[in-house]
Amino acid sequence: MHNDKLFVGIDPGMNGGIAFIKPEMDSDFIKTMRCPKTVHEMAVMFGAGISLADNCENIILFIEHVWTFPGDGRVGAFRFGYNYGLWKGIASANEIDMYNIPPRKWQGSLDVPSGLMGRERKKWLKEHAEGLFPNTKVTFNVSDAILIANYAKECYYNSMETGEPMPESELGIGVIQ
Repeated sequence: MHNDKLFVGIDPGMNGGIAFIKPEMDSDFIKTMRCPKTVHEMAVMFGAGISLADNCENIILFIEHVWTFPGDGRVGAFRFGYNYGLWKGIASANEIDMYNIPPRKWQGSLDVPSGLMGRERKKWLKEHAEGLFPNTKVTFNVSDAILIANYAKECYYNSMETGEPMPESELGIGVIQ
């Protein structure tokens, strides 16, 4: 299926990444990148990726809605939230609407086997992304971003088929429940 949309998925973790999916006639064009270490590199990477779209209205961006856990160290928790805020700020500065998507929402659409935790779960998600995009180099850093972007694409096409609108989005705010 071909259209003018660009689907963007962001895993904002320190070791996360970003994926851009552009539907083409016979397959999807996909570009993935690991999260860079500097804000400038993040902004440049984001700008290069969104240039695949004709305009900002054709970009559908889902960012994983994240939070810290009680066992997270202070430095790690700060860095985790810092990256999340940076991605949201970069997208907002580019006037791109964002959908915050909880992990349970996008992962729930994948039928992840119950009982998988930690590394086993990450491995299953990576293998699932490889199955969806066999011609793409999938790493642990970008696998979640790929699946999030693909989930955004599925949500969009589902809304087109059913006639129901996409969930409301606000610049930088709004969680899909």
